[in-house]
Amino acid sequence: MIDEKKLQELIDKEEIRDQIYTYCRALDRIDNELGYTVFAEDSHVNYGPTFPSGTGRQFIDLMLEQHRHMISTHHMMTNILIKVNGDKASSETYMYAACKFRKGKKGSYTVEARCRDIDRWEKRDGKWLIVDRVVAGDNTFIYSPVETSDLENYNTHRNKKREEDQSYIVFKDI
Repeated sequence: MIDEKKLQELIDKEEIRDQIYTYCRALDRIDNELGYTVFAEDSHVNYGPTFPSGTGRQFIDLMLEQHRHMISTHHMMTNILIKVNGDKASSETYMYAACKFRKGKKGSYTVEARCRDIDRWEKRDGKWLIVDRVVAGDNTFIYSPVETSDLENYNTHRNKKREEDQSYIVFKDI
């Protein structure tokens, strides 16, 4: 016999997990509109010193404006713990982010952040949205400048235009 409540809880957890991954995709593909779909319009977020208070949409706008000037960004989410109670949920997600910045004409440096996203979610109009986020910064590192001439070649499939980005192309018809 299928436990309908347990089945719905699994579906809800998977929808939340998909939103968590969508957040990373929005950051790395520099897609503001996609980033907005993860947060409720009236959300509140606190990213510590990076962005102490505001809405999810405001954070997306600020962060992606910064990302547009970077050589590359890479965000990963792991150790995702989700608890669901009806149309409300909580999650804790470990995040790893590496952002490569230009330094001079041929140099770069990387900022690597490891933190936890602690979220409260609500299901609104059938969609899970973050209504409150606090980011706990656990470790941040800055790697010394390096010459980028050879390293630039490793960023061959990063495009800032959606129509040219391979990940948008492959998902387009699905």
